[in-house]
Amino acid sequence: MPPQDGDIHLSSIPGLWKAPSFLSATSTPPTAQTWLQGKQKDDNTGGLWRVHNDLYDLTPFIDKHPGGSHWLTLTKGTDITEAFESHHIRNSAQLILEKYRVASTSNIRFSPYTFHESGFYRTLKRNVQPILSKLPSGPSLRSKLTADLLLLSSLLTATVAAATSFYSVGIVSGILFSLTVISAHNFFHMRDNIRMHYFNITFYSYKDWRVTHALSHHLFPNTMLDYELFFDEKLLQWLPLKTKSLWVRFGSWLYSPVIYLLSSHVQLIAKLAQLLKTRGKSWNKEAFIPFAPLLVMYIFSGSSFIETFIMWSWILIVSSFSFVFIGLNAAHHHPEIFHDGDAPRSDRDWGLGQVDAVRDRPEISTSLFLVLVTFGDHCLHHLFPTVDHSYLHLLYPTFYETCKQFGVDYQPFSILDLIKGQFRQLARNTPNPIPPGKAKD
Repeated sequence: MPPQDGDIHLSSIPGLWKAPSFLSATSTPPTAQTWLQGKQKDDNTGGLWRVHNDLYDLTPFIDKHPGGSHWLTLTKGTDITEAFESHHIRNSAQLILEKYRVASTSNIRFSPYTFHESGFYRTLKRNVQPILSKLPSGPSLRSKLTADLLLLSSLLTATVAAATSFYSVGIVSGILFSLTVISAHNFFHMRDNIRMHYFNITFYSYKDWRVTHALSHHLFPNTMLDYELFFDEKLLQWLPLKTKSLWVRFGSWLYSPVIYLLSSHVQLIAKLAQLLKTRGKSWNKEAFIPFAPLLVMYIFSGSSFIETFIMWSWILIVSSFSFVFIGLNAAHHHPEIFHDGDAPRSDRDWGLGQVDAVRDRPEISTSLFLVLVTFGDHCLHHLFPTVDHSYLHLLYPTFYETCKQFGVDYQPFSILDLIKGQFRQLARNTPNPIPPGKAKD
């Protein structure tokens, strides 16, 4: 049933037969915690971890997990089939998993996706394994140096901006901070590491984003399980709903830049409110990270605290606008990209679901730096999220060969196409009746 008929949170995709609980359980905007709680309710695994039709007790393995304990702690009590498949390319992980199997289940998975051995994604995984086996695991030196230099450049320009009161330098610093945060996105998808903490520098949280982005958006892009479609659905509505008001459809073209500007400050206010609510008990070392630039600026600029604070606030505004603008225009929103409510592809292979919900920008793929700081090589990143961005370009020939094998015509869009398409998608209120992969009449 299309989502515009009755409950707007009903999916057009087989496998999602009801509104996800994280949407129906609360009238307030969803959070990382409510998304996880809803997933636990919908998956109904009895507190265990589910992969395909088997249940596992991974409790003894949490501290042994090569990717870090955080991933398994987050996903306890949920179906992790999509996460397991996409985060473990080699077969060795399946052998380890079998040691912790406790039972099978006949419950139908609350997911729109399949992973057949002869399907697109499993075939693509087999095809890229010879390439990945020759590459080092983890991030490359180039990726690490890029993130480190961006952070140092951000702090240096921020200090200069505070010392000189040049707001133009503050603009440069804000852009550099946003690029630092985006580069850190490459790292929080991987095993625990120091550079994932760079993501917190402008009041975002890698812990929250591992839920809302890595486990939700990445695994279920542009579906009802995609948190990033709903965190501000009353202001930015990406679904092709016939009930979408004119104000949301076209007014969002005017007020969305304001949302871009204030995103970091909204996060700041939320964190301060949480701090007050818990009487300081929520404070930890990670909570200090976003305030580190302010401290560096104040110590080394020689300016008063008020002057430094104003410049820091200006830098946050610029950084917020840059980060959100790049993120929302990176890959997912265009009238020709599948969104829940459109007619879905009949083959529910997970890899095809990723391809249908993503478009790459050829201008970005020519530079590793641009790939790292603008969410580049986006389709391959969705298909293999733990592979470092500096290696993704090596997989393109195999990816296109596999697409040809399955009759998939994957065409990238230009940067301008995606920017214009993002506004057209906000205005779109008619579902596409032609499934992805079917030729138009």
